[in-house]
Amino acid sequence: MTIEHPAKVLFTSQHPLTSEFNLEFIGWENKLLTVTVTAPQSFATTENSTEAHTGFTTIILDTVMGSCVFGEMGTIQPIATIKLTTDHIRPAIIGEAIICTARYDGEIEEIAYVSAEVRSQKDNSLIATALGTFMIGTRARPLGEVVADPAGEPV
Repeated sequence: MTIEHPAKVLFTSQHPLTSEFNLEFIGWENKLLTVTVTAPQSFATTENSTEAHTGFTTIILDTVMGSCVFGEMGTIQPIATIKLTTDHIRPAIIGEAIICTARYDGEIEEIAYVSAEVRSQKDNSLIATALGTFMIGTRARPLGEVVADPAGEPV
């Protein structure tokens, strides 16, 4: 039985976020997830602008990086973005086809590390890069309850 990458299932027209962005799963190989997307008019910086707001790129990066984490999990469970650092090189252009790649860099103690970039499909120019950390198996209780003091007692 072949198991599909979770991103291939998530990036469909039925999902509210991915239907707006028209994300398309391209592939998953060697811990690298590749997705294409087109910057929609709804993310233009102003009504008549040809440039997308940087929030568009940030949302795409976070979504694709989180999906990359899902692809490495043996069992799908909740995750949460703990930190996302994004460097915007230039804005995406409305209607521009872009490629987002996210690489699973590893995991330590239920924290996954991912790096990613967004490039223009037309000329391969760099639009943005990102580093993200994700908590795997988010808990129903506050983090303070699971943090131990130096003596090993819960705080």
